[in-house]
Amino acid sequence: MRLDLTGAVRLERDHAARLDAIAAELRRPYVEFVSRLGAPYGADLDWWVTPLASRNTYVCPLFRRLCQVELARRLAAAGGISEILVDTPAMAGLLREALPSGVRVRAALSPRRWRLRATLGRVRRFAAALYACAGRYLAARLCPPARRALPPEPITLVDTFLYPESLRDGRFHDRHYPGLTEQLGEDERRRVYWAPVFYRVRNPFFLFRRLRACRDNLLLAEDYLRLGDYAYALGHFRRGRRALPECDFLGLRIGPLLREAQAEAFGGSGSIEGLLRHRFARRLREAGVRLQRVVEWFENQEIDHGAVSGWLTFHPQAKVIGYQGFLASANYLCMLPTEAERELGLLPHSVGVMGAAFAGPARAFCAALEVTVAPAFRFAALWRLPEAKPRHDGTTLLVSLPLEIGETRQILEMLGLALASDAAFRDWKVRVKPHPAFPRRLLETGDRMGRQPGWTLTDGDLDDRLEEADCFVGSASSACVQALVHGVAAAVVGGRARPTLNPIPDWVDAELWAVCHGAEDLRQALARHARCGAEARARWRAAGAAVRERLFQPVTPAAVRELLGLPQRAEEATA
Repeated sequence: MRLDLTGAVRLERDHAARLDAIAAELRRPYVEFVSRLGAPYGADLDWWVTPLASRNTYVCPLFRRLCQVELARRLAAAGGISEILVDTPAMAGLLREALPSGVRVRAALSPRRWRLRATLGRVRRFAAALYACAGRYLAARLCPPARRALPPEPITLVDTFLYPESLRDGRFHDRHYPGLTEQLGEDERRRVYWAPVFYRVRNPFFLFRRLRACRDNLLLAEDYLRLGDYAYALGHFRRGRRALPECDFLGLRIGPLLREAQAEAFGGSGSIEGLLRHRFARRLREAGVRLQRVVEWFENQEIDHGAVSGWLTFHPQAKVIGYQGFLASANYLCMLPTEAERELGLLPHSVGVMGAAFAGPARAFCAALEVTVAPAFRFAALWRLPEAKPRHDGTTLLVSLPLEIGETRQILEMLGLALASDAAFRDWKVRVKPHPAFPRRLLETGDRMGRQPGWTLTDGDLDDRLEEADCFVGSASSACVQALVHGVAAAVVGGRARPTLNPIPDWVDAELWAVCHGAEDLRQALARHARCGAEARARWRAAGAAVRERLFQPVTPAAVRELLGLPQRAEEATA
């Protein structure tokens, strides 16, 4: 039997389920391993802004590959595996040492081709970073800001992301804290400033012309950073490379695998941005900008390590809150802060989570971490749902797609196979909702990424679409949990050959969701959910309300002021 771990084909269902179980076993050993690996570097920021040190499993492939290696070991020990295909030479070498001689191991890339690809990747990332830094530096100076005096009192800075579509009609429409400023009075809004990080911005000159016309309070790093700051960030490509030692993990010598993963993920945009945010904090202090609070969008990634270190170092009088306004898989390991990060000044003073159920997981590796409950801005609409779901004719399936092109194709192709295999789905209405930043044209032309004739593309508010849906399909997205709150059963599509990125907490009633590792899994889940009658759907709606209570704090003026460090109003203080 051949085992393909490259992701080119989907793992068998049993193998995929075992891979998920192995990931759950290895989470703690892996986090502790990376902490030991970083101990010699202390607070060296060039180490901490790497995806490897941050345990960013979306960028660094090491955790995924170690889980795959362990899966291969167990399957080979049980017999029946004759050949294994992996994606890198170091992984192939490791398995040849670890497995019986009768198992043939092949790498998809030869050592020479891997080195060429890794070198070209570093060159591409450096060129992209150089272009971005040069564009931002020049655009900010060619489109100078109008002079706006800051308030005399210290301000609150809210870290967020700015997308090309965030600027409309001369206003900044934030995607991560929707409704925040609407909860404040005019004088309070005057003391709150957005400090956005640009995301997927291709033309900085066009963007800055629009930014200068924006009427909202924007404090842009580019207006404070100097040419030397950009040079410092780009110097990470020279300073940040580490000669990683030979080391063991679960009795395996993984030095070559470790160095491969470091090379493939090194010098990404998050690392450069983390160093720039650190210098931004310094330049604000030098400019005399006084901060009383910083609310940092906090995933504990590379960018957060740089930014939080900067706020704590240069603005010691300001309280830094790391806001986690989203749901993530337990396999997104950077989300689990460690004691070492706290001791080195890389974590905020407090982490604000959306609901009480997140407090325990946030402290899994850092018992001393201060955790508070903050408003769930992106999920405020879940508190406005009617008690019963509106009735409608027929069966509607809503598909929420991710940003990544390969995953989008995978979900649509799997769904096409699942629906085509059962005549019961023939009359279903299938609505496909692309990610807001996904290039929609790919779903409308050519092979349409696997979208079948009759499946309609839909936009608009996700909660409105979920109220119209009977079943839901998604992956690695908060939308999966939103569906449950609406009383809509969710099918979570597993990865091809990687641990599943399932955002649904394991304590949620298993009747409401299922992880699907193939088209047959998906067919069975959709058929089971569709057969449930009105009584079951009413029960799901009630169960969804209970999930909402544990996961999502309502957005209220008092809760928003507490997050932003603004004084409570007299009537709220006495309530």
